Amino acid sequence: MKENNVIDITTELILNEAKEIYGLEESMETLKNYCSYVQMKKENKIDIGSYNILIRNKSEYDSSEKLVQIIYKLLKKFNIVDTYKYLTREEVRRTYQNEKKEVIKEDLLILDTKKMDFHINFMIQDIKWLIEKYENKVFIIVDEDEREGFINARIGERLAWTMEIASISTENKINYIEKKLTENSIRINESLDYINRLSQKPFWEVKKELLNDIVICKTNNEDKIVKSPENNNSLEKEKEQEISNKIQALKELDNLIGISEVKKQVNQIINYLKIAKARGKMPMLHMCFLGNPGTGKTTVARIIGKIFSEMKLLSDKANFVEAQRCDLIGEYVGQTAPKTKRIIKRADGGVLFIDEAYSIASYIQDEAGRDYGAECVATLLKEMEDKRNSLCVIMAGYTKEMENMLKVNPGFESRIQFKINFPDYTEEELYEIFKKMVKDEKYKLSNNIKPLLLDFFKQEKQKENFSNARFVRNLFEKIKFEQADRVVINKEDVNIIKKCDIENAIKKQTKNAEIRRQIGFASVV
Repeated sequence: MKENNVIDITTELILNEAKEIYGLEESMETLKNYCSYVQMKKENKIDIGSYNILIRNKSEYDSSEKLVQIIYKLLKKFNIVDTYKYLTREEVRRTYQNEKKEVIKEDLLILDTKKMDFHINFMIQDIKWLIEKYENKVFIIVDEDEREGFINARIGERLAWTMEIASISTENKINYIEKKLTENSIRINESLDYINRLSQKPFWEVKKELLNDIVICKTNNEDKIVKSPENNNSLEKEKEQEISNKIQALKELDNLIGISEVKKQVNQIINYLKIAKARGKMPMLHMCFLGNPGTGKTTVARIIGKIFSEMKLLSDKANFVEAQRCDLIGEYVGQTAPKTKRIIKRADGGVLFIDEAYSIASYIQDEAGRDYGAECVATLLKEMEDKRNSLCVIMAGYTKEMENMLKVNPGFESRIQFKINFPDYTEEELYEIFKKMVKDEKYKLSNNIKPLLLDFFKQEKQKENFSNARFVRNLFEKIKFEQADRVVINKEDVNIIKKCDIENAIKKQTKNAEIRRQIGFASVV
């Protein structure tokens, strides 16, 4: 082992294995530092942080499982853990509700929200409690949500490390194709654009077609692929799919409940950009969304990203990256600008959506008088200008706060071409949103539910910080718990939501809100 190199040869082999994970490239340095940390902490050379990791998995394949196995091998090598377990949603809930009983024996606990089929927003308190209860165990949380800031704000102090697996890029697919061809001693006919054409397909298709072509070569004792991966039929299918996708993005916008004025404005912006593109004089695409929580700002931003991709205004990658203050601003001198640039690099070619954007412009100095918010704003403004042809920044937040931000920061106002106001939903629209959630999860509603919910929504809308569709989602989750209790006890139809389920959920929510008000948290909803 070389001097000052804390990573031994066995750990190097572990790192080499990690290089096989597509999408992990930008986090390889973090993984290397984690390996060093594990060894130094085991040897008592460092006494800070923890082994706990947040993995942000944006890949649609099994990449996170491979990374978890690599981390497990590393921790096992240094005798930090012996066994591991993927926790289910039921285990997390059961452990949380039964504090006194020791139910988890494994050393390494993995919480993969995709495997759990549950949004992390609705179990964050359970996870926090679990990490605190089992402080001597190692936790890996795998989440595909863009909002790293949400997790960090609630349990960030318990997660010392963050690694990200990005979506598989065209470059990754080309690398994979070339590697497999080399491993099997297969060449490509010089007249074919085989690799580039194949790399444009989804990764599962790449693997399937490449395997098929290699098997054909081996079966026929040939060492060269002589046919294109595409034929006329597949080209026609791709064209049909492209047309279908273009129609689908606009349909997705039209199918949103309510927000008719928002839809009208978005369609006007699209028409304006079509003409601007035809005239060869494209404006900046940066936007500002103003409105209360849960009014559809993130959803509309995602759809706009798809539309821009289809119109090829930025690129055809349809990137959508969501960020908050903590994702952009560092904790120490020199961290903020690189951190902001990394987020922008990820979003380049698509949309960067900054929620609660006014918070980055709320300049707060540290004890030494340093202002990290100003550094973030300066970096962001420069990148918005420099990448005006390849990036759309959408800044969102409360109406009053966002308007103040634009007033005191003329740099933003001069770069933001479009402003869209998102109104609160009406009671009827909230009820329609509730019905859609019910339908999407294949539940059915019993009779006489609508008047109950309309009255409840009308009452809650009067309260400060009402969160619109987010409030409906939280209520729906509580209703499902009430329904599950009733069904298990009475052995009834598992697909029916009854009026009593909703009444019980409302009663508990109202009671909890009253308790919060009594202890001084009146504004909490």
